[in-house]
Amino acid sequence: MKIRKIEYENFRNFKDSGSIKCSTDGRVTIIYGKNGDGKTTLHQLFQWVFYGDVKFNKTATSKLYNLSFENDISYSKTFDVKGSIEFEHNGELYRLTRTCKYKKKIDTILIAQDLRLSKQDNDHNWKNLDRPQEVIEKLLPSGLAEYFFFDGESMIADLRVKGRESANKLRKALYSMFDLDLLELALAHIGSTDLSTTVLGQLYKKKAPAGSDKVIDTQKAEIENIQRQISDIKQQIELKNNEKAKQKALVSNISENIGQVKSKVQYEKERKYLKNSSIMRQQDMKNDQHEFGNTVMAMFPQLLIAKAVDKAAKILNFQAQSTKVPAGLNKELLSYLLDTDVDHCICGRHLSAEEKQHLKMYFNYLPPLSYASLYQNFIAKTQQLRTSSDAQKKLKNCIQQRIKHSNEAVRCNEKIRALDEDERKSPEIEDLVVNRQQAEKKIDELDELISQFKKQLFKYEIYRKKLKADFDKLTDATETGREATLKIEIMEEVKNEFELRLQNRSKHYSQKLETNIQWLLNQMLTSHRSVTVSEEFAVKVTDSFNDESKSEGQFAVVSFAYIGGILNMLKEEECLQEKEYPLVLDGPFSKLDQEQRQNVIDMLPNFAPQVIIFSKDDLHSDFDENYIGHVYTLQSNDEKNIATVKEGKLWK
Repeated sequence: MKIRKIEYENFRNFKDSGSIKCSTDGRVTIIYGKNGDGKTTLHQLFQWVFYGDVKFNKTATSKLYNLSFENDISYSKTFDVKGSIEFEHNGELYRLTRTCKYKKKIDTILIAQDLRLSKQDNDHNWKNLDRPQEVIEKLLPSGLAEYFFFDGESMIADLRVKGRESANKLRKALYSMFDLDLLELALAHIGSTDLSTTVLGQLYKKKAPAGSDKVIDTQKAEIENIQRQISDIKQQIELKNNEKAKQKALVSNISENIGQVKSKVQYEKERKYLKNSSIMRQQDMKNDQHEFGNTVMAMFPQLLIAKAVDKAAKILNFQAQSTKVPAGLNKELLSYLLDTDVDHCICGRHLSAEEKQHLKMYFNYLPPLSYASLYQNFIAKTQQLRTSSDAQKKLKNCIQQRIKHSNEAVRCNEKIRALDEDERKSPEIEDLVVNRQQAEKKIDELDELISQFKKQLFKYEIYRKKLKADFDKLTDATETGREATLKIEIMEEVKNEFELRLQNRSKHYSQKLETNIQWLLNQMLTSHRSVTVSEEFAVKVTDSFNDESKSEGQFAVVSFAYIGGILNMLKEEECLQEKEYPLVLDGPFSKLDQEQRQNVIDMLPNFAPQVIIFSKDDLHSDFDENYIGHVYTLQSNDEKNIATVKEGKLWK
C-alpha cells in the first residue's frame, strides 16, 4: 500500500477542508509544523480514517470536530467530520472515506457514522466494496498500527517497562498475518480433558455414558462439580486481576497527575508575578501619558508659532501673486521718473501730472524687497520655530508605547483570570495523594484475595486429579471407556503436532526479527548493543555488561530498529512480498542527537517503500535533495485552534 492523498474536513483543529499529496516514488514526504500547529492531529487523522480510533493526548479534547466550527453553527444543526485516504495497492487505486455526523446540542451528540471503501475500475469509475474494515485489516493490520503510524514524541512504550504488553500486541498481529492464529484457534478448540466444552473434554465425558454404572456416574458427577468450582475460581482470579490492572493504571495516572498538578504555592507564585507585571505595565502607561503631556507642553510655543507662520506665509504668498506690477518696472526707475526735475520719460515722451500720479501708485506697491524675496526670507527665519520631525516622532512614540503597555496589562490580567480558573478546576494534590493511597490499598487487598483463590485452586486441582485417576481406572475397564481413551490419545497427538508447529514458527519469526533488529542497531547506534527476541516477541537490548538501561536517544534508536526489523521481516516473507506498508512518522527525531539522527535518516529507505514525516525541525539539510518529494507547512492561529496546510517549506 502507498498513500497518494489524504483529505480532511472539520477534523479537530482543521476547521476547513484541505488535502495533502504524498510522494509514491520512493521519495520522502515532509510536513513541517511548529509545536501546537497540528502535526499530531494530522498524524492521528491517518489512524482515524483507517481504523476509526484515535489516541488523543491526555491534555487534549477528545472531540473529533473543530470547536470553533461547532460554535459558529446554529443550535440543532447537523454537521460532518470527514477524512479520506486515496491509496494504491498492487497497481489498483482505492479510496477509503470515514464520516461522522453530529448534531449541535448543549452537549453535541454523534448521530451517525459511515465507512466506505471504493475501488477504481478500468474505466476510472469508483465502485464501492463490501466489508471495508475487513479489507483494510488485511492490507494494513490494526495490530501493527503503532509501527506504521509511529509517534516519535512519546515513542513506542518502553520495551523494558511495557515489554510484555508490546510483545502481546506484536505477537497477535504477526500471528494473524502468518495465519498462526489458526493454529492457536485449533489448539483452543481441542483444549484439554479438564474443560467439557472442548473436543478433549467431550471425549472424556464419553468414557462413561449416562446410566452405564452408578459408581462411575457418581464419580463423573463429582468431577464435573469440581471442574465447575475450578472454573468459577479461575474466573474470580481473572476478574480480580483485571480489577488489579485497573487500580494499577489508576495509581500510574494519579502519579502522573501529581507530577503535573501545581500546588497552591506555585499558583500563588505565578499569580504574584503576573500581578506585578500588570502593575508595572500600568505604571508604564502613566509614564507614557506624562511623557506625552510634557512633550506637548514643551512644543506648545512652536506649535502656535508654526500655525501663525503658515497663516502669514499664505497671506504674503497671496499678495505676491495678486498684486500686478508691470514687468521691468523697478524702484530705481520709478524714483527717477517721479523726481520733480524730470518731466520727460526715458523714451523721450512728456510726462503729465496725471501720468506722474499713476507712477506714484506703482511706487507705493513696491516693498523694500520683492514679495517673493520677502516670503523666502520669512520662511527661512521662522523655519527654526516649526515643529521638528524628531518632536513628531517623539509624540508618535508616546502614543505607541501607551497602546503597547495597555495591551500587555490586558494580557497579564487575562492570564491571571485563566490561572484562577485553572486553579478552580485543578484537583488538590492532597486529594490525589489520598486517592493514590486508596488505590494502592485496594491493590494489596486484591493481591491477598488472588493469593487465597490460587491456594484454593491448587487444592481443588489436586482433588480433581485424584478423581480423574479413579475415574480412569473405572472406565478403562469398559469397552466404551477404552475406545474413548484411544480417541483422546489420538487427539492429543494432533494437539502436540499443532503445538510443535506453532512453537517452531514462532521461533522462526522471532529469530528473524532478532536478526533484523540487530542489523539495524549496528548501523544506527554509535555504541554496540545486543538484541534478543523471545518466542513471545519480547525484545531485550543490553550492553556488554547485560545492562538494559538506555539514554533517551538510544531508546529512540532501539524503537526505530524495532519498527524497521518488523517491516523488513514482513518484506522477507514470500507470502507477504507483494504487500507494501507505509511508514508515517510524527516527530521521529526529537530525542536523537545529530549523529544518531543522520544514522536513522540514512537507514529510512530500508524501512519502507513510502515514508511520510511530520517534523518541527528543518530536515532539508539532513536529506539528500533528490530524496525529498512533496513538502507542506502547517500554520495555526494564535489560539492554536484553527490550522491550515500550505504547500512548500514556508518557515521564515
